[in-house]
Amino acid sequence: MTPAIRRPGNVSFLIAIMALVASACSVAAPSASPSAVPSAVPTPSVTVAPSATPNATSNPGSTPAPTVAPSTAACATLPQTVQMPSDRVTDIEVLGLPGRDVVRFTFGNGSLTPVGPPSGSLASAAPPFTHAASGLPIDLAGDHAAQVVFKGMSIMNDVGQPTFTGERQIKVTDVSRSLREVILFDESEGQIGWYIGYDGSSCVSVSREGDAVLVVIDFGPGS
Repeated sequence: MTPAIRRPGNVSFLIAIMALVASACSVAAPSASPSAVPSAVPTPSVTVAPSATPNATSNPGSTPAPTVAPSTAACATLPQTVQMPSDRVTDIEVLGLPGRDVVRFTFGNGSLTPVGPPSGSLASAAPPFTHAASGLPIDLAGDHAAQVVFKGMSIMNDVGQPTFTGERQIKVTDVSRSLREVILFDESEGQIGWYIGYDGSSCVSVSREGDAVLVVIDFGPGS
């Protein structure tokens, strides 16, 4: 039997082909260019608008108390008169309001046998101040003074009991107020009188409101 003839050339050729294939497989795939890789889409920023500052109506508890500017109008002249609710004053009250002090005199039912039509007046007062019955001096507080006098009054009810049950002297210690003192200086059958001391150049007036007479001290330039 004839031995097979080896062909070295063919073997070399096959080895070369296999080397080429292996080289091709070992080459790394090209990386994508930076421009080809999509960048992450940025999340849009959100700006929160500041909340509106609450106004006085939405948050009344945080707003300061209102202030009243002094009046620039001239004060009404004194003396002044006032229509009376009745001939019996029963109480007195002092009110400190924005821009003014108020002395409020409350009146009750009229007497069955009045001594005459009641009347009221407000006038300026000047020292010396005294009690009408005793003549004893009154040290009235305040830089200025006014007096309110009610005439045609009954100080007793129909069974002989006093009709006035309020304070006879009221002092005001609050330095932010104009009113300093109110004191009863006359309490006789037919007439009741009060001194009113106050500071500053305030305007004083008298008026009626229902069953009350009001002496109002408006903070202002005065005279």
